[in-house]
Amino acid sequence: MKLFAAIKDNIGVILIFVGFLAGYVLLTDVFHVLNPFLFYSITVIPPLFSEYFGMLFEGLKSSLSLLIWAYMLALIFGVGLGALVGSKKLIRKNVAPYINAFSAIPVTLLTPYAINLFPSFRIASIFIIFLGCFWIILGSTTNAVMTIDRRYLENAATLEIPPVQRLFRIVLPAASPAILTGCNIALKLAFTLLAVAEMFGVTSGMGYFIQYYSDFGRFDLVAVGFIFMAIVLLAILYVFDRIRGRIIHWTLNN
Repeated sequence: MKLFAAIKDNIGVILIFVGFLAGYVLLTDVFHVLNPFLFYSITVIPPLFSEYFGMLFEGLKSSLSLLIWAYMLALIFGVGLGALVGSKKLIRKNVAPYINAFSAIPVTLLTPYAINLFPSFRIASIFIIFLGCFWIILGSTTNAVMTIDRRYLENAATLEIPPVQRLFRIVLPAASPAILTGCNIALKLAFTLLAVAEMFGVTSGMGYFIQYYSDFGRFDLVAVGFIFMAIVLLAILYVFDRIRGRIIHWTLNN
């Protein structure tokens, strides 16, 4: 019963997937519209998953070791500093121009500096992913805290709630929907930056797998890498959505 209920709830997603799959088969196997060197037949891909699963799994472990460190650091510093900047007008007035200026610099352009400044390629990779996620989380947290209903803070002041309790019991819960939206965007960006971060100094990883076989023209394995990374991202986003639903269970869509 649960299986049928899940299918019913996600029937739109399933139909879109089936339509996309059917369209791909028509363009590759039936009408041969797409270049077969770049777009392989759908029958070629599944056997490669079992053949290269060991390498894909090792790449997953390597990539997660970068992503977890980078994202958690971005989450801690982004939310912490964002709450401070968003709640203090004087601080916001003085640091906002610098935040806007530095966050506008594409993170990928800082890759040469990261390689030369940090003692290892691994730390440089973590820094690149961290920085991209940090600016998004910082910006979303700052804006979320700034737009909190003033009455919440006035009531907290009337009740003489200490600043630390006010932060964790009023400010962050009230701002959490917008903060979590920024965290969701940052999580997706982390996978994009992962491909950049794994282009130097690593011999394993999901992004490395795609880049390595792309250099050798093995676009069948490139497709396998793309699909595997997409599945991992969907699984992580599903877990994230479940956690977000528990945190903001009081909102309209939860």
